[in-house]
Amino acid sequence: MATTKLWKFKSRLDRLIDYAINGEKTENKLYVSGINCMPDTAFYEMTNVKKQFFKTGGIECYHGYQSFAEGEVTPKQAHEIGVKLAEEIWGDKFQVIVSTHINTDNIHNHFVLNSVSFVDGKRFCNTKKDYAVMRKVSDRLCEEYGISVLKQEEKYNKYATSSLYKELMRDSIDYAIANAKDYNEFIRILEDLDYTVTDKNNTLSIRRDPYKRNTRIERQFGNNYSKENIYKRILETQPEFPYFPHPYLLVNRTYKNYNNIREKHYQNKGSILYLIFYYEKLFGINTENVLKSNMTRVTPELIKEIKQMDEYSNQAIFLANHKINTEEQLNEFEKEAYKKLAPLKSERENLWKKHKKARTDDDRKLIEKQIAEISKRITPLAEEIKHCKNVQKRMEQIKKFELHQKLENEQKQFEKEQEKKKRDRVR
Repeated sequence: MATTKLWKFKSRLDRLIDYAINGEKTENKLYVSGINCMPDTAFYEMTNVKKQFFKTGGIECYHGYQSFAEGEVTPKQAHEIGVKLAEEIWGDKFQVIVSTHINTDNIHNHFVLNSVSFVDGKRFCNTKKDYAVMRKVSDRLCEEYGISVLKQEEKYNKYATSSLYKELMRDSIDYAIANAKDYNEFIRILEDLDYTVTDKNNTLSIRRDPYKRNTRIERQFGNNYSKENIYKRILETQPEFPYFPHPYLLVNRTYKNYNNIREKHYQNKGSILYLIFYYEKLFGINTENVLKSNMTRVTPELIKEIKQMDEYSNQAIFLANHKINTEEQLNEFEKEAYKKLAPLKSERENLWKKHKKARTDDDRKLIEKQIAEISKRITPLAEEIKHCKNVQKRMEQIKKFELHQKLENEQKQFEKEQEKKKRDRVR
């Protein structure tokens, strides 16, 4: 069974798109598709359509979802159904992002639908007829995939009482915490995501249309979502850069350091870096296109390549700086990083306990400063551990590729031998 909903969204299209295509919810964007646009540049493409037809005000977009019962579909099936739904009802006139979130018990699709048509500039009107079409197409596709369908009365009640609304709410809160530089911005981000926020008597509540009742965050989601712990999480996970949408411009970006490291390690055939660079060559990964694109507006395809090169470059520099040449050295480095990280996290936790007991604002601010300083020491260690894990993943991919090549070569050799035996018998 699948439930659907579609509602208007009046502000911050960029944040809604970021929320929808979040890699942690979509298996690193595996289950993200763009219809008449590219997911990574959808905000700029949708905005350009609005500008082209002089319709930059009013409703920014429409936010929809399609939720399936627990255990009823696989992520792949859910995404296929979502893409087919969006293509059939909106694909001839509108730009749409389809993303499948798999981080909750109920797998569900999100739809971000541009409010202005790229064909004729007409605005989308979410009438009862439009929503009825969405429900009808969703039901038909579910039947095609062997998924049960609810009557509409049951469907509305299921929506009203299901946990999906609260799951979406928790996702939104986590997103706001991760992107806010302080508590006030946390509130603004939730409001941008179309929530009404009530902060009263040390209690934080939110709601979103069409619901009329407020949900007390701490009561619903536990102590981790108390005002105190939200404040704490914001301070500990400050974003490195303020959130600000802008075109992806390359400004003097080069990979000279990366290429120097690559050339040097081509000589050391026993190292991890040699293997990584060797298989990059086999996979057709290089920096030539990236180097030629300095100071230019780039295509979505090149953006993807640049992001991949940034990641590979950082990993290569990390391995070279720490002289890590074998898997044993990599594992040992990761183990040592964890040893350094543990006491810092413990110290930070103790400071939070002191912060809770502090009697004056001055004492609290002093402790907060100490927490921020420790967080700065934690961040590079966490980054090093992340590099270790990413390199380990790449090594696993290389091993699988090597095994595949070996089996393929053995199969070719076997076929050659069989062919030779056949020729010999003919003679």
